[in-house]
Amino acid sequence: MITLDRSLHQLPAEYFGSTEDFHISANCAETDTLMIACSDQGAAPNNVSFARPGRFLVLQHLAASIRPADDYAGNSVIADIEFAFSQHAIKHVIICGHLGCGVIPYWLNYPDAPDSSGMRAHFEKTTLQVVNQAYPKYCGEARVKAMICEHTLFQIEHLCSHPFVLDRLESQLLQVHAWIVNDDTARVSAYDPISGCLAAI
Repeated sequence: MITLDRSLHQLPAEYFGSTEDFHISANCAETDTLMIACSDQGAAPNNVSFARPGRFLVLQHLAASIRPADDYAGNSVIADIEFAFSQHAIKHVIICGHLGCGVIPYWLNYPDAPDSSGMRAHFEKTTLQVVNQAYPKYCGEARVKAMICEHTLFQIEHLCSHPFVLDRLESQLLQVHAWIVNDDTARVSAYDPISGCLAAI
């Protein structure tokens, strides 16, 4: 179990789905789940799920990053998400981070490297600042793990800032999920907004 500071994010708990939601509709015949995963995570991150093949539509980007609604420049990730919503009856969106992520350590170790996507700049303004302030005693692997987990939650916030997503959440037509995959074991931990913990599912 990974415990985070739940006060750092102000997302309503009712926006989040649970593992039970997936079990109830595991044999769904439609593509009803959009997974946004890291481009460093391999070819089929949805293999961590127990759902039938074809249920997941997967988009992979640097550290599963999403730009917020007030950032209009180069917002191609949101264009991909909008297209997915237009083509499928999406009921779940999973932001999927992974503990073996190579992108976030790269951003930490090479802050002056080119950033044509602007994703590292968002990481520095949100995740990096928050982890440095909220988890000042963390170092080494613990600090990177906190970065990966908090970054995943910030992407949920960014996703929910877009009106077409927020409308579906408020209408209870959509649920969001934050998952972290342990690359060594393939075990998945899901975020519980009530406890602020990521617990194995």
